[in-house]
Amino acid sequence: MVLGLACGRAPSEGGDGQAAAEPPPRAKAADDGEHGGPPSPPPVRKDGTVYAEGVLMGTRVSFNVWLPPGRTATDAAAAMEAAFGEIERIEGVLSEWQPNTELSRLNAAARRGPLHEVPVSEDLWTVLVAARKVSEASGGAFDVTFHGVGRLWSFEPGARPPSRTAIDQALEVVGYEHVILHDDSKSISIDRTGVQIGLGAIAKGYAVDRASAVLADRGFRRHIVEAGGDTYVSGRKGVRPWVVGVQDPDAPGPIGVLEVEDRAVVTSGDYQRFFEYEGRRYAHILDPTTGQPVPEERAPRSVTVVGPSAMLADAYATAVAVLGIERGVALVEQTPGLDAVVIDRAGRVHVTGGLASTFRLVRPHDDPGHEGGAHAAQRGPRSADGHAGVERSPRGGT
Repeated sequence: MVLGLACGRAPSEGGDGQAAAEPPPRAKAADDGEHGGPPSPPPVRKDGTVYAEGVLMGTRVSFNVWLPPGRTATDAAAAMEAAFGEIERIEGVLSEWQPNTELSRLNAAARRGPLHEVPVSEDLWTVLVAARKVSEASGGAFDVTFHGVGRLWSFEPGARPPSRTAIDQALEVVGYEHVILHDDSKSISIDRTGVQIGLGAIAKGYAVDRASAVLADRGFRRHIVEAGGDTYVSGRKGVRPWVVGVQDPDAPGPIGVLEVEDRAVVTSGDYQRFFEYEGRRYAHILDPTTGQPVPEERAPRSVTVVGPSAMLADAYATAVAVLGIERGVALVEQTPGLDAVVIDRAGRVHVTGGLASTFRLVRPHDDPGHEGGAHAAQRGPRSADGHAGVERSPRGGT
């Protein structure tokens, strides 16, 4: 992979939600120098950062690294190459689409019968423990066993919804309580034949966290890692905070920006992957209790969650999208360390109290020079100066 050069773009970005349509495309690396020696390091930009991007886990992955004193772009390139490698390794463990991953082998065994205390890797264990936490907190709005029904759906243009019979049959093996975690042995049991685990709404966040850890371990503490709307911001860009843009899905550029330090910013939205059939719109975020896309009358336009890790923010963003505005915002408010920017169907921007001083609306199509991208936000009702209306949560807000 040539650092600093785009390797292409996946068909969809943003939070994957609880849907499993087609498997993500395999990463296609750019020319990595085999036709002319090793690749040149990416250039150092005017703000003292080095940038690289590629395609992994079916989406665009990018790194923006601030060079500390005494370190070179060549050093940064080596660190970023290692971080790309870590994401690729995680995909090789947690993908439900690649046939020989640890998760795929576990799913194959579960199709043959119940499983009892199967040891799992540290990566899979970490993600399943986090998933259990969010499932319990959200009352099942987030559920990694959605894959049993999610794989029935495709959200490409021209798609059709699966039959009610097929959905009902698949729902018989959906329920996070069927995956039992044994903390003492770091092993899992699955108590019902056919339960299938899909990690599309949490694994990408975990991969972002792991890539960030690799960069920090190699001496590049100040950076942004972004993978299709899952972002982790580490440290500051020199003396200034990093700025993450909240994308307006209906127009170029962000609707707002966040100054972030040592936090994850992750979005789940229904505006990128959907199809229409017989006059009804079907978006890709599924309610695991019904096996159907979240109804439009309840679904937020988009949810951006700010949290301590991309893994947890990824899962909670999906949970909020499933629960809807009122219940979803309440979940965020009662969870320490979380905040959110939620856009409702009317375009109103709801901001929880912890972001009152850091979330800033920008004029439509402004470019505030943000370094990271969180995919969120419907363009809302504009005031005379062109800004969207904002409703702030009472927790420390105005």
